[in-house]
Amino acid sequence: MINNTYKVALYIRLSREDGDDLESESITNQRNLLLNYIKANNTLKVIDEYVDDGYSGGNFNRPSFKRLILDIEMKKINCVITKDLSRLGRDYIETGRYIERYFPEHNIRYIAVNDSIDTFIESSSSDLMPFRLGMNDMYAKDISKKVKSTLLALKRSGKYCGSTPPFGYRRDPLDKHHLIIDPDTAPIVKRIFMLYVKGYSSNEIAEILTKEKIPTPILLKVRHSKGEHPEIWKHTSINNILKNKTYIGSLLQHRSESINYKTKKRKIIPEEEWCVINNAHEAIIDANTFLLAQKIREKANNYSKERRNVSYNLSGLVYCKDCGARMTISFDKKRNRVSMNCNNYRKFSKYKICSSHYMNYDKLEEIICLQIRNLINKYVKKKETFRKIIDEESYDPKGEVVKKLRQIDNKIKVLKRKQDQLYDDKFKGVIDVLTYKHLFTNVKLEIKELRLKEKRLKMEKKEMENNYLEEETSNKIIDDFLDFKNPTKEMFLKIIDKIYIDKEKNIDIYYSFKEH
Repeated sequence: MINNTYKVALYIRLSREDGDDLESESITNQRNLLLNYIKANNTLKVIDEYVDDGYSGGNFNRPSFKRLILDIEMKKINCVITKDLSRLGRDYIETGRYIERYFPEHNIRYIAVNDSIDTFIESSSSDLMPFRLGMNDMYAKDISKKVKSTLLALKRSGKYCGSTPPFGYRRDPLDKHHLIIDPDTAPIVKRIFMLYVKGYSSNEIAEILTKEKIPTPILLKVRHSKGEHPEIWKHTSINNILKNKTYIGSLLQHRSESINYKTKKRKIIPEEEWCVINNAHEAIIDANTFLLAQKIREKANNYSKERRNVSYNLSGLVYCKDCGARMTISFDKKRNRVSMNCNNYRKFSKYKICSSHYMNYDKLEEIICLQIRNLINKYVKKKETFRKIIDEESYDPKGEVVKKLRQIDNKIKVLKRKQDQLYDDKFKGVIDVLTYKHLFTNVKLEIKELRLKEKRLKMEKKEMENNYLEEETSNKIIDDFLDFKNPTKEMFLKIIDKIYIDKEKNIDIYYSFKEH
């Protein structure tokens, strides 16, 4: 490609994770090197600078790089320049994909100054590029191993290596791997333990702290938190503090680790492999108080194991009509029964976000079953009509997605054949080069849009496969209801879309088919 002037994006990246601790890799030095290169080439005009400071080259989940890609899509730039290949990325596969596929497809010229790479100029350096990418990937892998090994050694020696100190502590300004008591938040921790051993529940403690407007750990940790009511103390936060051994001076680390250097996903480490160091820092809570709190917690959680992880037929189908929140199912220990209530009320009952929608779950299921049977009984004499309603109108959404994917695949095949035909027409002189480029670009954009639709549909299909069990046939569902057999969750999912309950306990059922 020959342009009078290229619209240039300067991309700069620095990461201590990658071992980029040399002065030559600094943001300032990278910028100066790139600007000097621009000055020596009068066909290059800088449009914008994209800097990712502190982001690993092992993946491309970086804010400035994402902005760079967006500007490429919007055709603001047509040239990307980095100091070397490793600044673009260290992942062999992904970096190669951008250089060899994405950039060419978007007509982007890519230059890596120190590696003498220019994708619009054939050179021996370009031939060596795959080897350089492989070396960068191996370097990132090696650095990852060294970092893991160093961190593990620090943890085993009693050094704190967490990102954010636990509530009640802060980093020692003289030693970042040592925790010291935070005079502002440690008294709150002491008070939580004191109230708990006096008999207050975690919910009651949360209510007291919220009413006194004491900042929550979430607000102190991330002041711009977008969490659900971060200003409100929750019983889960109280319980997390009550069970944390950090408060008696112990460090429990290496409880999880990343799967590999290319992903942020983590795996759980078996407890026998944890790094546990006692008396690693000054305790906020004495051992006796902590032990007493654990005994109280154990008794508070001492309810039938059969009540845990129970799957209820109406789970996920019932919503609060007044605030829209989901109605959650829980075991009411006082009444010894399963109940439902608005999730917003259950979590924030003291703050008037919503009102109580308490209902006996078993009675609610009976009412729903009765209403469904009454509906079906309208068609007892013409059962086949009811089957037809469900078969025709409660369609299989997964089947619809598969059908759309097949249609998209066929369209893409047609468009690719069209691209081949355009190339033949250009080669035979039927159309000129400019007409070819114009038509080819239009077809390519159509294919790109179809690929995006295909990607969304595949995600939708995968979500359906993960979240929904294989449904029973409509005939069996109808027969089971009419014969008064025990209804299953799959039967409810087949017939019901959503159930809404208001504070007067009025029930509205929205079916997944139209009533005839």
